[in-house]
Amino acid sequence: MVLKVYNTLTRRLVTFRPRHGKKVQMFVCGQTVSDDAHMGHAKTYIQFDIIVRWLRRLGYTVSYVQNVTDIEDKIINRAKEKGIDPLELAKHHVRRFLEDMEAIRIKKNVDMFPKTTDYIPQMVEQIKILIEKGYAYVIDGDVYYDVAKFKDYTKLSRMPIEELKKHRIEPDPRKKNPFDFSLWKQQKPSELAWDSPWGKGRPGWHIEDTAMTWAIFGPQYDVHGGATELIFPHHTNEIAQAEATSGKKPFVKYWLHTGVLQIGGVEMHKSLRNFITIREMMGKYDAEVLRLYYASTHYRKPIEFDEKDFEEPKRKLEYLYNTMRSIRNAASKTGKEPTELAKALAQTRKKFTEAMNDDFTTPLAFTALYALARKANTILAKQKISEKLAEETIKTLKELGSIFGILEKEVQREEELPEKVKELIAQREEARSKKDWKKADATREQIRKLGFMLEDTSEGPKLRKIRD
Repeated sequence: MVLKVYNTLTRRLVTFRPRHGKKVQMFVCGQTVSDDAHMGHAKTYIQFDIIVRWLRRLGYTVSYVQNVTDIEDKIINRAKEKGIDPLELAKHHVRRFLEDMEAIRIKKNVDMFPKTTDYIPQMVEQIKILIEKGYAYVIDGDVYYDVAKFKDYTKLSRMPIEELKKHRIEPDPRKKNPFDFSLWKQQKPSELAWDSPWGKGRPGWHIEDTAMTWAIFGPQYDVHGGATELIFPHHTNEIAQAEATSGKKPFVKYWLHTGVLQIGGVEMHKSLRNFITIREMMGKYDAEVLRLYYASTHYRKPIEFDEKDFEEPKRKLEYLYNTMRSIRNAASKTGKEPTELAKALAQTRKKFTEAMNDDFTTPLAFTALYALARKANTILAKQKISEKLAEETIKTLKELGSIFGILEKEVQREEELPEKVKELIAQREEARSKKDWKKADATREQIRKLGFMLEDTSEGPKLRKIRD
């Protein structure tokens, strides 16, 4: 079962064959730290994190880089609004961004978070080469890329060159063509700047990624990722810069793009101020709920954000954790080893692998995982199972779940409960389902008086014996 991925550059599903065998060099466009990261960013980063986890599961050694833009127009403008230094604003949000990445279990899988300000010399060098080769020109301290000189400019976006004028084009009447883009911006009064052969200034947005990746990977590498909104102009401009500088094609072998997160039919975006931060949602839902929410949709598809939709992955996670708890409770030295469960384990791994190897189709992969839990519950309702099979079933659920970043918490075997406590738990769950909170609270108090503390968690109700 070979891995196939959808390459935006060729617009087709292709067999994944990295440039250097089992070594994968991968870069994903990261965060411009003008504000806190939002749920649209979380979609891209979580879905690429799942991709990286799967590649490593297949035995690839992945060098995963995600940049951080810490100087850019948005940061400068936001700093002016707040009346603070732009680098101080960026430093503040870099720290918070990395905290968010750790909270949603991404940070540990990223090998580098390079910052723009650490690669200014490399950007200056790349711009010098582009000028020397005739792909860029200088106007009064500003440097622009001459798009007309790069014949394959539209090969990623596949948009007619005239159509590009309708999109995010930098206005400047001095440019040779309206779609020429900035490589270096001359210093404005009191603005942060660095030295260059063209005078003090700072880099344009597009040049940072190609300068970074050249320094880290070299002129060519395997995978570049980001949201579909970056296909033009950002990724289009990256190709033009990199291939003109090195003369080598393709700059990137596989281009992978995630669908955007929308809210009210409009893309969630910092500039539109229509975003919900990761921190806000983490205050309401566990990281595993957020991760399963995104895994439930194929990475290339957009999602219409609605907070009520997080209840479904929360419910499914509770079911899975309760299943693992039930498996532990049903494990017995004298338990049986039903062949139907053993077969289900093998079939689940096969279906999961087939789905993930088909361009990382996480919804189908999760369907296979969830079906295993349902099968296990059906069997457990009839009989005890051996400790060996119980451990193998839990291992399968946890290993496959870890690809999504879920089921990473441990579940323990529960003590045998008195019948009266079991009855009260059932009564309380019925009351909760009917939203009879008064009765649910009263029932919980009855359970407490019998010596057990009932706690509601993201994995379902948990019971612990009150120790004297």
